[in-house]
Amino acid sequence: MKKRAVLLSVILLTVFLSVLVGGCSLFQKDVAPDPGKTGNGSGEPSGDQSNTGPNGETAPGETFSGDKQDKEEGRRVKITLYFGDQQAIKNESPSQTGYLSPVVREFPYTTAVLRLALQELIRGPLPGEGNLVKTLPATVKILNLKIENGVALIDFSSELLTDSPGGTLGGTILAQSIVYTATEFPTVKSVLVTVNGEPYSDGHFTWKEPIGRKDFNFCG
Repeated sequence: MKKRAVLLSVILLTVFLSVLVGGCSLFQKDVAPDPGKTGNGSGEPSGDQSNTGPNGETAPGETFSGDKQDKEEGRRVKITLYFGDQQAIKNESPSQTGYLSPVVREFPYTTAVLRLALQELIRGPLPGEGNLVKTLPATVKILNLKIENGVALIDFSSELLTDSPGGTLGGTILAQSIVYTATEFPTVKSVLVTVNGEPYSDGHFTWKEPIGRKDFNFCG
Protein backbone atom coordinates (compact mmCIF):
# COMPACT_ATOMS: atom_id res chain seq x y z
CA MET A 1 0.00 0.00 0.00
CA LYS A 2 2.82 2.38 0.88
CA LYS A 3 4.68 1.44 -2.31
CA ARG A 4 1.60 2.30 -4.40
CA ALA A 5 1.26 5.66 -2.64
CA VAL A 6 4.89 6.52 -3.28
CA LEU A 7 4.60 5.47 -6.93
CA LEU A 8 1.45 7.56 -7.37
CA SER A 9 3.19 10.60 -5.84
CA VAL A 10 6.12 10.22 -8.24
CA ILE A 11 3.79 9.99 -11.23
CA LEU A 12 1.83 13.06 -10.16
CA LEU A 13 5.06 15.02 -9.58
CA THR A 14 6.33 14.06 -13.01
CA VAL A 15 3.09 15.14 -14.70
CA PHE A 16 3.11 18.45 -12.80
CA LEU A 17 6.68 19.27 -13.82
CA SER A 18 5.95 18.40 -17.46
CA VAL A 19 2.96 20.74 -17.54
CA LEU A 20 4.95 23.51 -15.87
CA VAL A 21 7.84 23.25 -18.34
CA GLY A 22 5.49 23.04 -21.30
CA GLY A 23 3.55 26.08 -20.12
CA CYS A 24 6.72 28.14 -19.84
CA SER A 25 7.73 27.19 -23.36
CA LEU A 26 4.36 28.25 -24.72
CA PHE A 27 4.56 31.57 -22.86
CA GLN A 28 7.94 32.36 -24.37
CA LYS A 29 6.70 31.69 -27.88
CA ASP A 30 3.76 34.07 -27.45
CA VAL A 31 5.81 37.08 -26.21
CA ALA A 32 5.61 40.06 -28.63
CA PRO A 33 8.94 41.52 -29.82
CA ASP A 34 10.13 44.82 -28.27
CA PRO A 35 9.62 47.53 -30.93
CA GLY A 36 12.51 49.51 -29.52
CA LYS A 37 15.09 46.87 -30.39
CA THR A 38 16.60 45.94 -33.72
CA GLY A 39 15.82 42.58 -35.17
CA ASN A 40 19.11 40.75 -34.66
CA GLY A 41 21.18 43.00 -32.39
CA SER A 42 24.08 43.00 -34.90
CA GLY A 43 24.80 46.75 -34.54
CA GLU A 44 23.99 47.50 -38.18
CA PRO A 45 22.52 50.98 -38.80
CA SER A 46 18.80 51.30 -39.12
CA GLY A 47 17.24 52.50 -42.34
CA ASP A 48 16.44 56.01 -41.09
CA GLN A 49 20.06 56.95 -40.30
CA SER A 50 21.76 59.37 -42.69
CA ASN A 51 24.63 61.86 -43.01
CA THR A 52 22.33 64.89 -43.09
CA GLY A 53 21.25 67.28 -40.40
CA PRO A 54 17.69 67.99 -39.31
CA ASN A 55 17.09 70.33 -42.26
CA GLY A 56 18.57 68.05 -44.87
CA GLU A 57 21.95 69.83 -44.86
CA THR A 58 25.14 67.82 -45.11
CA ALA A 59 26.61 67.19 -41.68
CA PRO A 60 29.99 68.80 -40.85
CA GLY A 61 32.91 66.78 -42.15
CA GLU A 62 30.78 64.92 -44.69
CA THR A 63 31.29 65.20 -48.43
CA PHE A 64 28.55 66.46 -50.70
CA SER A 65 26.54 63.89 -52.57
CA GLY A 66 24.24 63.79 -55.57
CA ASP A 67 23.28 67.02 -57.30
CA LYS A 68 25.02 69.22 -54.71
CA GLN A 69 28.37 67.53 -55.37
CA ASP A 70 27.85 67.91 -59.13
CA LYS A 71 27.18 71.64 -58.74
CA GLU A 72 30.38 72.14 -56.72
CA GLU A 73 32.45 70.26 -59.28
CA GLY A 74 30.88 72.28 -62.10
CA ARG A 75 31.79 75.70 -60.68
CA ARG A 76 34.28 77.82 -62.61
CA VAL A 77 36.29 80.93 -61.78
CA LYS A 78 37.41 83.69 -64.16
CA ILE A 79 40.73 85.43 -63.53
CA THR A 80 41.97 88.62 -65.19
CA LEU A 81 45.72 88.70 -65.87
CA TYR A 82 47.82 91.65 -67.02
CA PHE A 83 50.65 90.96 -69.47
CA GLY A 84 52.86 93.39 -71.34
CA ASP A 85 51.27 95.08 -74.34
CA GLN A 86 53.82 94.65 -77.10
CA GLN A 87 52.58 97.63 -79.12
CA ALA A 88 52.47 100.01 -76.16
CA ILE A 89 55.99 98.98 -75.13
CA LYS A 90 57.34 99.35 -78.65
CA ASN A 91 55.82 102.80 -79.09
CA GLU A 92 56.47 103.80 -75.47
CA SER A 93 52.85 104.96 -75.31
CA PRO A 94 51.08 103.71 -72.19
CA SER A 95 47.31 103.53 -72.10
CA GLN A 96 44.96 103.68 -69.10
CA THR A 97 46.39 100.29 -68.08
CA GLY A 98 49.95 101.45 -68.59
CA TYR A 99 52.09 99.13 -70.69
CA LEU A 100 49.78 96.23 -69.98
CA SER A 101 46.84 94.55 -71.63
CA PRO A 102 44.34 92.38 -69.74
CA VAL A 103 43.32 88.85 -70.64
CA VAL A 104 40.69 86.67 -68.96
CA ARG A 105 41.18 82.95 -68.33
CA GLU A 106 38.73 80.47 -66.86
CA PHE A 107 39.59 77.65 -64.45
CA PRO A 108 37.91 75.05 -62.23
CA TYR A 109 36.81 76.61 -58.96
CA THR A 110 39.46 77.14 -56.30
CA THR A 111 39.75 79.31 -53.19
CA ALA A 112 43.47 80.01 -53.90
CA VAL A 113 42.70 82.41 -56.73
CA LEU A 114 45.54 84.86 -56.12
CA ARG A 115 48.17 82.13 -56.12
CA LEU A 116 46.65 80.73 -59.30
CA ALA A 117 46.73 84.18 -60.92
CA LEU A 118 50.41 84.63 -60.07
CA GLN A 119 51.22 81.18 -61.39
CA GLU A 120 49.49 82.08 -64.64
CA LEU A 121 51.54 85.28 -64.87
CA ILE A 122 54.65 83.14 -64.55
CA ARG A 123 53.26 80.80 -67.20
CA GLY A 124 52.97 83.71 -69.60
CA PRO A 125 50.72 84.55 -72.57
CA LEU A 126 49.06 81.71 -74.47
CA PRO A 127 48.66 81.35 -78.25
CA GLY A 128 45.68 83.29 -79.48
CA GLU A 129 45.76 85.90 -76.70
CA GLY A 130 47.15 88.67 -78.89
CA ASN A 131 50.44 90.57 -78.98
CA LEU A 132 51.32 90.08 -75.33
CA VAL A 133 54.69 89.62 -73.67
CA LYS A 134 55.74 87.93 -70.45
CA THR A 135 56.14 90.08 -67.37
CA LEU A 136 57.58 87.50 -64.94
CA PRO A 137 60.38 85.01 -65.64
CA ALA A 138 59.30 81.38 -66.10
CA THR A 139 61.90 80.25 -63.54
CA VAL A 140 60.61 82.25 -60.57
CA LYS A 141 58.85 80.53 -57.67
CA ILE A 142 56.27 81.81 -55.18
CA LEU A 143 57.82 81.23 -51.76
CA ASN A 144 55.12 82.75 -49.59
CA LEU A 145 51.80 84.47 -50.07
CA LYS A 146 49.29 85.99 -47.68
CA ILE A 147 46.83 88.86 -47.46
CA GLU A 148 46.75 91.14 -44.44
CA ASN A 149 44.45 94.16 -44.09
CA GLY A 150 44.01 94.43 -47.85
CA VAL A 151 47.73 94.06 -48.60
CA ALA A 152 48.98 91.09 -50.62
CA LEU A 153 52.38 90.09 -49.23
CA ILE A 154 54.19 88.09 -51.92
CA ASP A 155 57.64 86.59 -51.49
CA PHE A 156 59.34 85.37 -54.67
CA SER A 157 62.54 83.41 -55.25
CA SER A 158 65.69 85.19 -56.44
CA GLU A 159 64.90 84.46 -60.11
CA LEU A 160 62.49 87.39 -60.03
CA LEU A 161 65.61 89.59 -60.14
CA THR A 162 68.23 87.42 -61.81
CA ASP A 163 66.07 86.24 -64.74
CA SER A 164 64.10 89.42 -65.44
CA PRO A 165 65.09 91.79 -68.30
CA GLY A 166 65.65 94.63 -65.88
CA GLY A 167 65.87 98.31 -66.74
CA THR A 168 63.57 101.10 -65.66
CA LEU A 169 60.76 100.22 -68.06
CA GLY A 170 61.17 96.48 -67.45
CA GLY A 171 60.90 96.95 -63.69
CA THR A 172 57.84 99.16 -64.09
CA ILE A 173 56.08 96.59 -66.27
CA LEU A 174 56.91 93.78 -63.83
CA ALA A 175 55.62 95.72 -60.82
CA GLN A 176 52.49 96.94 -62.57
CA SER A 177 51.69 93.45 -63.85
CA ILE A 178 51.76 92.02 -60.34
CA VAL A 179 49.83 94.91 -58.78
CA TYR A 180 47.12 95.09 -61.44
CA THR A 181 46.58 91.34 -61.45
CA ALA A 182 46.45 91.06 -57.65
CA THR A 183 44.13 94.03 -57.19
CA GLU A 184 41.55 92.46 -59.51
CA PHE A 185 40.44 90.66 -56.34
CA PRO A 186 38.28 92.73 -53.96
CA THR A 187 40.27 91.64 -50.88
CA VAL A 188 43.49 93.13 -52.28
CA LYS A 189 44.02 96.89 -52.37
CA SER A 190 47.81 97.00 -52.63
CA VAL A 191 50.85 94.72 -52.96
CA LEU A 192 54.22 94.38 -51.24
CA VAL A 193 56.79 92.17 -52.98
CA THR A 194 59.89 90.69 -51.40
CA VAL A 195 62.62 88.40 -52.75
CA ASN A 196 63.80 85.65 -50.42
CA GLY A 197 62.30 87.65 -47.56
CA GLU A 198 64.16 90.86 -48.45
CA PRO A 199 62.73 94.01 -50.10
CA TYR A 200 62.60 93.83 -53.88
CA SER A 201 65.30 96.00 -55.43
CA ASP A 202 66.40 95.85 -59.08
CA GLY A 203 68.82 98.77 -58.99
CA HIS A 204 66.20 101.20 -60.25
CA PHE A 205 63.36 100.66 -57.84
CA THR A 206 63.13 99.38 -54.27
CA TRP A 207 59.77 98.03 -53.14
CA LYS A 208 59.74 99.45 -49.61
CA GLU A 209 55.98 99.76 -49.02
CA PRO A 210 52.70 98.45 -50.43
CA ILE A 211 51.80 99.75 -53.90
CA GLY A 212 48.31 100.08 -55.37
CA ARG A 213 47.03 101.03 -58.80
CA LYS A 214 46.88 104.70 -57.89
CA ASP A 215 50.65 104.72 -57.45
CA PHE A 216 51.19 104.37 -61.20
CA ASN A 217 50.90 107.84 -62.71
CA PHE A 218 49.58 106.59 -66.05
CA CYS A 219 46.51 104.98 -64.47
CA GLY A 220 43.21 106.35 -65.76
